[in-house]
Amino acid sequence: MPETQKCPICSAEVQFSERYPKYVCSTCSERATDENNRPLKFYNTTMLGGGFAAQYMDTNEKRESHICYIDGVKCWADEARFGGIVIQTYGKENK
Repeated sequence: MPETQKCPICSAEVQFSERYPKYVCSTCSERATDENNRPLKFYNTTMLGGGFAAQYMDTNEKRESHICYIDGVKCWADEARFGGIVIQTYGKENK
């Protein structure tokens, strides 16, 4: 198995993940916005890393969508299997 893979946004090397083959690097994740270019943040809703929530960084208003954009690329943010948040480029495997 490979040890690394490429971020689909910037092509930076990231740790290989069979479960998340299209995950974006942390640097790109920080640039996530909505369709109107408003910056977003994502987080788990419990202390144990469960649940998913999104909100606007400028107002802390809750966002009811997993869809985000990074450098114009449509992506999907979600809870990672063992807690944390993972953002991947959007595709048929996203909900």
